[in-house]
Amino acid sequence: MKYKTLSIVATMLSVTLFSCQKPALVPNEVTITNDELAASLTIHTEKQKELLNSDDPASLIHDNLSQYGNASNSKPSPISFSWSEKNDLDQKADSYKLTFSESNDLSNPIVLTSNATSLDVYNLKVNTKYYYRVSSIHSSKTFDGSIKEFTINDDTPRNIYIDGVENVRDLGGWNIGTNKVFKQGLIYRSAQFNNVSGSSFNSAVTSIGLKTTKEELKIKTDIDLRLTSDFDVVSGKDETGGITSSPLGRDVNYVAAPMYNAVPSSYKNKNIFTYSYNKPSLKTAFEALAVPTNYPVIFHCIRGTDRTGALAYVLGALVGMDKDDLILDYLFSDLANIGSPIEASTITGEYQYVSEIDNCSGDTLSEKARNYLKTNVELADSTIDSIIDILVD
Repeated sequence: MKYKTLSIVATMLSVTLFSCQKPALVPNEVTITNDELAASLTIHTEKQKELLNSDDPASLIHDNLSQYGNASNSKPSPISFSWSEKNDLDQKADSYKLTFSESNDLSNPIVLTSNATSLDVYNLKVNTKYYYRVSSIHSSKTFDGSIKEFTINDDTPRNIYIDGVENVRDLGGWNIGTNKVFKQGLIYRSAQFNNVSGSSFNSAVTSIGLKTTKEELKIKTDIDLRLTSDFDVVSGKDETGGITSSPLGRDVNYVAAPMYNAVPSSYKNKNIFTYSYNKPSLKTAFEALAVPTNYPVIFHCIRGTDRTGALAYVLGALVGMDKDDLILDYLFSDLANIGSPIEASTITGEYQYVSEIDNCSGDTLSEKARNYLKTNVELADSTIDSIIDILVD
């Protein structure tokens, strides 16, 4: 991959050490490396850009099925930082600190540490300017470099790296119309966190992944769409392992909203949305999304495609995403190791949920989604309005 670099020379500061004026142990020649100009960095890999920039992503997947659904290609590309030190001291830093913020005063920061003079950074927001500073730490003293800035470009989706978890991304960041913003950092979709099925496509979240959910994403609520034995009236199947709290920690609000994906054959012409047993769980999930203190939220089923995709579709439609973007977001799951590829026809067929929303009354897709939630899920207008108020600026 051809890399372009942007070098930012930190200002040398003077401090008093042992009663002598000497140059500080300040990081020098900070370099940001990515496959775009550092003035506008991307979080997407070449494989991801191939899908996202395709004129016909559904056909691209259909014509190359063996290349999709069986490898871990959904992880974002890192923003790589490296630096050196230029000083007259016969000593080296004990460690380094990289501080990020969306504010130029570095308030409400994300702080990462490293023992080396380099660091890969994940999970930054798209279409966002960041301010940052590299600091050296030596003998309990901190030597700060100057504050610099960079921008992540506006390519959606904002895919996320949680170690041990497949198919993670932010629902926010997509274009939803003039002067409106689908907020980032509030609601995420993913595959499961505890590997109950024994399938190889998803391992349990690791300790590093847990740190990401707590310190970076700050997840407060886990909505689990997997079947539980008491919910599954057909076979008594349990996909959760019988858990009663979130694998992300007991301090995370755990909302069980079990749904069927494979509707029993006796229920002809039914899908995830119209199968009656799923409706109470859809209501549970959406009512949880109407509570501001529940955010940030993450929701998932097993591999994060069908039930998770259904919830993501109607929610994205409600806040103003258009159909092409909603389908593209669904197809992005094919970049994850989900066991087998999925195709757009899975959700656009006659009895699938795209047509279910399309067939509702309303002049726009957003109005159709609202009317679906009111009529079929029996949500109150106040509940729907609360969700929109939380997620849209």
